Amino acid sequence: MFSAPVTAIKILPTHRVCLAGTGPYVVAFDLTTNQQLLQEKILIDSIVHGFEIREIIRETNDISYIVVVFGQRTFSIIEWSSKSSTELKTILPQTRCPSWILSALIVSIDISSQSLTILFGTALNQIYRYKETLELIQSLNYTTLYSSCLFRHMNDRIIFAAGTVFGELFLYEKDSNDCFHEKIAISDHNGAIFGITYYSNLLCTVGDDRTVKLYKFNDSLQQIASFFAHEARIWQSSLTSTHILTCGEDCSIRFWSHKSTGELLRSFSVHRCKSVWCMDILRDDQNEKPSIIISGWSDGAVRRHHVDDVPIDSHETLPLNSTVPNDFPRNVAFLNSLTMIVHMNSGQLLTIDKKDVSLFYDGCETLKNSYAKMSITKQGNECLAVGSLTGGVFIFDRHGTVTNTIQVDTNRNNKILQIFWLNNTLGNKLLICIPDGIMKPCATKNKELIYDISTQPAKVERRLEDLPDFEQRWPNTCLYLEQSNLLLLGDRQGNLLSYDLHTGAIHQKFERLHGINGTSFIDIDQTSNLIRSCGRDGYVNLFSLNPEQRQLVHQSTFTITSDITWLDQLRHQPSVITCFTTNHFCLYTFDEQMKRCLMQVECGGGHRNHDFYLDANFNAHFVYIRNKRVYLAKKNLTRIFNEATCLSEMPPTHGTEIRCVKLFQSNHQLYMMTGSEDTQIKLFSMQSDKSQGKCEHISTLQSHLSAVCDIVVIDKFFFSCGARAQLFAWQMKNNIVIRSGYFMLHPLRRRHGGGGTIHDDSRKDVNDEDHGLDVRFTSVAAVAEHNHESYVIFVTASDAVLRVFRYTASTNRFSLIQTCSHSDYCQLRVKVYPTQYIVFVSSTDGLLCAYDFSTTDNPIRSTSIKLHQSGINDFDLTEIHSNNLLRLASVGDDGSVHVSTFDITNWVWKREYSKECTHQSPATGIRFVDSTRFVSIGIDQRLKLWIIDDKNNTLELAVKYLVDIRDILSMDMIFCEKKREFVFVVVGAGVQTIRFDSVNCLFHS
Repeated sequence: MFSAPVTAIKILPTHRVCLAGTGPYVVAFDLTTNQQLLQEKILIDSIVHGFEIREIIRETNDISYIVVVFGQRTFSIIEWSSKSSTELKTILPQTRCPSWILSALIVSIDISSQSLTILFGTALNQIYRYKETLELIQSLNYTTLYSSCLFRHMNDRIIFAAGTVFGELFLYEKDSNDCFHEKIAISDHNGAIFGITYYSNLLCTVGDDRTVKLYKFNDSLQQIASFFAHEARIWQSSLTSTHILTCGEDCSIRFWSHKSTGELLRSFSVHRCKSVWCMDILRDDQNEKPSIIISGWSDGAVRRHHVDDVPIDSHETLPLNSTVPNDFPRNVAFLNSLTMIVHMNSGQLLTIDKKDVSLFYDGCETLKNSYAKMSITKQGNECLAVGSLTGGVFIFDRHGTVTNTIQVDTNRNNKILQIFWLNNTLGNKLLICIPDGIMKPCATKNKELIYDISTQPAKVERRLEDLPDFEQRWPNTCLYLEQSNLLLLGDRQGNLLSYDLHTGAIHQKFERLHGINGTSFIDIDQTSNLIRSCGRDGYVNLFSLNPEQRQLVHQSTFTITSDITWLDQLRHQPSVITCFTTNHFCLYTFDEQMKRCLMQVECGGGHRNHDFYLDANFNAHFVYIRNKRVYLAKKNLTRIFNEATCLSEMPPTHGTEIRCVKLFQSNHQLYMMTGSEDTQIKLFSMQSDKSQGKCEHISTLQSHLSAVCDIVVIDKFFFSCGARAQLFAWQMKNNIVIRSGYFMLHPLRRRHGGGGTIHDDSRKDVNDEDHGLDVRFTSVAAVAEHNHESYVIFVTASDAVLRVFRYTASTNRFSLIQTCSHSDYCQLRVKVYPTQYIVFVSSTDGLLCAYDFSTTDNPIRSTSIKLHQSGINDFDLTEIHSNNLLRLASVGDDGSVHVSTFDITNWVWKREYSKECTHQSPATGIRFVDSTRFVSIGIDQRLKLWIIDDKNNTLELAVKYLVDIRDILSMDMIFCEKKREFVFVVVGAGVQTIRFDSVNCLFHS
């Protein structure tokens, strides 16, 4: 498995094939079939940063492409042919260049002699030429470049455009003597220029100042557009004769017109990604209008977006043709995909069926001048319930016939505040909220009543306990759990309440779960069987149900995107969510891997009366009332749902740096868990077959408020820790992971509600302030006790305190039982020797400390040894049974490897072996293969196998292997019994698995 940020994209237009550069690999995709064609390692020790292509036609009419692949200080020349589309032919192996390559241009190709002339622009503002050999042909103005572009201008003139770190743009022209002369120099940017693009006499620059500059280029540069385009740095642009595409650090691709101040036409983004690094355009046959955008993202995914994917297909005003003068609509709802019911101010109910308007019910006497509540069944027969302000409820069939009526006591103010059909009751149960006492008459309280309408007349089946006291006191949504006989209500104050329908009393409550604006929807995820709630605070909360106690257990909280603050409804098959911004209705996909905006309508916001319907043919309908008119917006989503946006075979990982990784096996299946700066934990299943090396995304866990620092797996539980001093317990059942425990050192309390804050009086701070949020939990270890009914959890932290918790599986609770410290420096890593409850802790002062937790003595016995000059980033331990010793190997910021022993009997440390500065940069991971062999890894990307020779008292480097992941932060290892081999995984700016043949001491990807 290999996944890393995609840093280069190039489309081969004739065959609709896309080349992508990720790490040292080149990956090819067929854009017609959406299949991955190949993945080959082209640059051995460099990252692919760009492609330069030239189409050639051979005598056999075979259309091929000569491709120059370049990155950092290296380049290679390959050939892709349509006849052998699943492989690449190497013309020139990796060749080194003295300077960092920023751009390339194929000047000439002689097919018969297989000779090429290629120009390279480098970061030192130099021009190199490759013609059988690489040579420097010219050094230009002495400066440092961040970007450059070599292109052919009018009359086949070759231009070198150079963008400096100071915002300067230089244009040099090549003469007949192969010399470049400065033609133009301007300084329009207020920071580094990151990207330069040329297309058909147009030149575009983007940069650090978040602006786009568009020029018309003939003999001089004429600026025709300048505008701010992104909220962060812009990496690249692409041009057509009428449009500009930009991508950047704010994780979005934006499609602009050529207007002088910029006109945003489309925007594509991915939630929780860090950057869109690169992109290219597939144009239509006229080579003008863009049709498909292919982009490379920081989570390792290559994605496609259609430019013609407009926010909506149609938007129209529906004729009402009311027979009553000055009539206007008050309420609207879909009866089905073809039919809408509109409640008019006159009291009439109108049916709109394909623009044909007819009278559904004449309520001029009963529903006149009132804001009636309407609810339509989602299951069984299509029934409509309408509740009036006079306390009357009318039940209609789909043809407008009144099938039942309910009249609440007319002696009181019994207007219908809310009305819902209960799910799983086949339209026989109706929840009605009126302003009255629940158990007794009381004019200041609201009453919730459940009616059974299968009888004539309908009768009250259950009265529910009062909702919590607040001004707008009625529910927004409900969910009936038939097996548990519970009714879940979400109200206008953001509460989530669980009612026991045996008694009508509140069984459980989560106060202010969704803030003061209200809980908008509750349902059950049919895949995971988790209960989901969303609200007008922009958050989604997940719950599991304990069937024995009939209790909801909060699992996680997450958002869709940062700009969505009002979530409306969740839908199934496909999984989507409706939501609102200040002025727009939006429809988003609800998959864990990527949340895409599918539809957007300017409607004035969610406060207006509206409804949404998605039919079986993926036709989305959104209807709303605005300015006393009914508007209908439509969009067909068939292509979006049937065509994968992500082209990569490997599932996307994390959009930011991966800080920790854990391998484990369950039921003969190999799994991998990763935790990242993006606050997410991801679970993958991995194929153990060497020939495939594929993995499948299982679940994304979203509960951490900040970076996930470490994960430990024991039995069927996972424990994760991270910044904000958070500790979580997770449990996996049948590939479904649920949260089963939570601890936070100082819970962050939101005084204004929202964001999924769970009400718990035991967590209140005395001063109601957020203390200690700078404390970071850095590592976690666990050991089972009491027949695996509870676990002892050891957690290191940045405040130099080792905390010991007991986690009880039956209650899903953490309890703090012990704290201790051995220095004043940040603790980095913790490991436990479970047989005798010896806990080892490393810290940033280079100390490795052993704690004795075999007894409850206070203070805890401990002893330390100074091993490294600075922080010990990782260590591992193994047993030496013959001497009752533990052997520990450690690596640190000083790049050194140290081996020491710990005498369990005498409680004594002893140094064994040391290798100073064996890694050229900080070492970040180490694992024992057996008692005399271990593997270390560092940011220098060198995976090293070390062998201990106890007879000769030596530590020798046996094997060195270059991995392809940059900025390595963590490593893990597992022995795969099925293949009888070790599997290593390294993470940082991506993920890579390496297999180790322990017999022959060989690493292989």
